[in-house]
Amino acid sequence: MSLELLRGGEPAGPVIDFLTDLWKDHHETRRVRCPHCEWTPQASHRWSCLDQGPPEFFEGGCGTSWNTFQTAGRCPGCQHQWQWTICLSCLQWAPHDDWYESDDSD
Repeated sequence: MSLELLRGGEPAGPVIDFLTDLWKDHHETRRVRCPHCEWTPQASHRWSCLDQGPPEFFEGGCGTSWNTFQTAGRCPGCQHQWQWTICLSCLQWAPHDDWYESDDSD
């Protein structure tokens, strides 16, 4: 089921708001940072949905630019779930889930 159906076919703005709220619910207590260099992205940083070779091997990028951590790696334009994320600081790829630090205090 697509997010557009969940939102009753509303324009992309409410869909992005919905995804942002969903992200906050699940990641509010978790810190996000590059697993290679520990760089921490800010809300203003943007990634783009573009055709990609290794490690993602994705063809059909829609060109949307957004903060990938506000949607847990899902493109709000085409709904592609990105499995890999590149660090805008060290330019190394890592599995998207590896960017989220555990909220365990052990």
